Amino acid sequence: MSVKNTLLALLYQRPMHGYELGKQLKLTVHAEWDVKPGQIASTLARLKDAHLVDYEIEETDDAPDRKVYFITNEGLDELRQWYLMPEVREYRLGDTFYVKLVLSLVGGPINPEQVLMVQRRELYQQLHEITEMRRQADLRTQLPWVMLLDSAVMHLEADLRWIEMCEARLPDLKRYDPPRPKPKARGRPRHRTRQKEKSIPSGD
Repeated sequence: MSVKNTLLALLYQRPMHGYELGKQLKLTVHAEWDVKPGQIASTLARLKDAHLVDYEIEETDDAPDRKVYFITNEGLDELRQWYLMPEVREYRLGDTFYVKLVLSLVGGPINPEQVLMVQRRELYQQLHEITEMRRQADLRTQLPWVMLLDSAVMHLEADLRWIEMCEARLPDLKRYDPPRPKPKARGRPRHRTRQKEKSIPSGD
C-alpha cells in the first residue's frame, strides 16, 4: 500500500499534524495495516521535500509547537493521478504455495497430500478468523471494512475450492513430469601445447 498517497488523501480532507494523521488513518481505513509514527513522519518529510505538502506551525500552551500539514497544488495533482491509476490485484499466479505443491509432486520429503492438507487447515483457520471479524463489525459505521472482509472471505472460499479440485485430480497431478533443460553443448577440450624441445647441437 502507498503510505505517500494515503497521507495525501487524508490531507485533502483537512490539514492535520503527524500524530493526528496516524489516528485518522486507522479510523478511516480499518484494514490490518500498521503504519508506525516514524514512517508517517519520514513520509511527510519526503512529501515536503517534493513540494507535495507544506505545513504551518501551530502554537500550543500546554505542549510543544507542532507542524500542521496541508496538501499543495502539486500534491493534489499527484493525488488525482493516483486515484485514476487502476490497481491489478494479485491472483497468486506462481505464489509460494503453488511452487511448494509442484515441487512436492515431482518428488520431495513431504507428499502432496500432506501439503494440501496443511494448506486447507490454514485456510479454514483464516476463514474462521475473518468470519468472526465480519460478525463483530458494525454495518452502520464500518461498511467499507465489512466489504473488505467480504472480499477476503470470497478469496479464501475460492482457494479452498481450488484445494478440493487439486485433491480430486491428484492421480493425474502425480503423473506430472516436467521437461528437462537441453544439455549445453560442450566445446572441444583444450589441448596442452607441447613445448618444442630445443635441439642440442652435436659435438661433431
